Amino acid sequence: MPSNGVGDFILSIDIGTSATKATLFDTDAKQVAIVRKHYPIHAPHKGWSEQEPKVIFDAVLGAIREITDFLPESSRVLGVSFSSQLYSVLAVDADGKALTNSLTWSDIRSAEIAQSISQCPEAQGIYQRTGCPIDAIYPLAKIQWLKENVELPENTKFISIKEYVIFRLIGRLVADWSIASATGLFNIKEHHWDKTALSLLSITPANLSELVPPRHIFTKWNQEIIDLIGLPPDTPLIIGGGDGPLASIGVGAYSTATLAVNVGTSAAARLIIYEAKVDPEGSLWTYVVDEDLWVIGGIVSSGGIVYDWFLKNFFSGIEETEDDGSTKRVHEYADRLASAVPPGAENLIFIPYLGGEQCPVWRPHTRGSFFGLDFRHNRGHFIRAVLEGITRSIYRISESMQSMLNGQFNEIRVTGGLTSSPLWLQIAADMFGTPIVVPESAEGSARGAAILAIVSLGLRSNIEEFADLTVTWKRVDPREEIHAYYQEQYQTFKKLLDCARSF
Repeated sequence: MPSNGVGDFILSIDIGTSATKATLFDTDAKQVAIVRKHYPIHAPHKGWSEQEPKVIFDAVLGAIREITDFLPESSRVLGVSFSSQLYSVLAVDADGKALTNSLTWSDIRSAEIAQSISQCPEAQGIYQRTGCPIDAIYPLAKIQWLKENVELPENTKFISIKEYVIFRLIGRLVADWSIASATGLFNIKEHHWDKTALSLLSITPANLSELVPPRHIFTKWNQEIIDLIGLPPDTPLIIGGGDGPLASIGVGAYSTATLAVNVGTSAAARLIIYEAKVDPEGSLWTYVVDEDLWVIGGIVSSGGIVYDWFLKNFFSGIEETEDDGSTKRVHEYADRLASAVPPGAENLIFIPYLGGEQCPVWRPHTRGSFFGLDFRHNRGHFIRAVLEGITRSIYRISESMQSMLNGQFNEIRVTGGLTSSPLWLQIAADMFGTPIVVPESAEGSARGAAILAIVSLGLRSNIEEFADLTVTWKRVDPREEIHAYYQEQYQTFKKLLDCARSF
């Protein structure tokens, strides 16, 4: 579809774990407007984390309807593109009706099943073909739990929340390669469901969705949906991909020497690669971004959720809290206290794995702790130690990546909630020994989906053209002497981690 420039927009829908965001971008992938629709996570039992599919779908519709209010008269939505949370799974019947809630990435009820699968002789081969370590985070284990614990019809299909939403919009059960690549069931090199992985679960491709590439375009919507959202019935729907892989595109991390890091509830580090490589150590994952484009990296659950837990439990009710209960000033106050403490928190070291350890060693039973506490330490030391502990957990991922790829990073592009902390940005730069760049647009996944749509629609030739259009908001350079000190302390951190694993 040709673009006339002014008044032409791409609508990105990012289906997250806590909210769906509808974002308008112009044809240079510059953000114009954003709408958020929040929804809850239910945890009826320990280790469970699930969401109601209908609630998420209603949020998607509501976000689309609301964002169109920002459209100027005579403007056009050239396409609607999708990004979505990875690792979710729910069961649906032959008509696409939800039979269960959607299990999220943090649902670990299938931990014992994952452990059992990891001992199978087929496990290593499955990892080498799918790029996914055997872990409870993946639908591979979650599907088996559903089969063993929920009475389901034989023709049940197991799909992601994104597939459910797309089905409600267009009437077809389809999975893009990117979402599929984070299931543990998809061959990332040959782009098909892995027969051995499916055989372990006693399912066939008929129990899963039809596969399509991330640039695939649909032009036929369900009529009742078109009536609700007010878009032209032939508006292209670009299926897009997963939020993590698309975020690397969105923040401009196209070089194999540019690391993309996101610190939200969890934290992840990702690197774009142009060949489907899999970690021989089995520590990292490899997912599809686009045709002939992959991302390698790792995830830790000890991201912003750990810092928020600490502030909530040890700074609750302090005078810095806003009347509306927001934590913005609490974070600013905490930053001030921690900034008065020297790097390394005077040897107070925090192991941040409150909910278990994921990449690079995948030990769900590791727990967190503080080491080295003495009479010198005050609240500022604890805050700094927590921030440094979270950063070390991310650094461990990058260390595994550099070892595997035999390369160094010359820049790290960071997004997520902790980027609002000047102290944390400096900690990250010093710990990695690499410049930290914060892009102007915080919506990396949504922007990545928009970029993919722009290229899919023929408005630009390739995604690399957007490298020069990614605006830097802030840059923080490392301090060599502090980096050297952090490297020494990191060795202590690794030794203490061995102790934490034995608790």
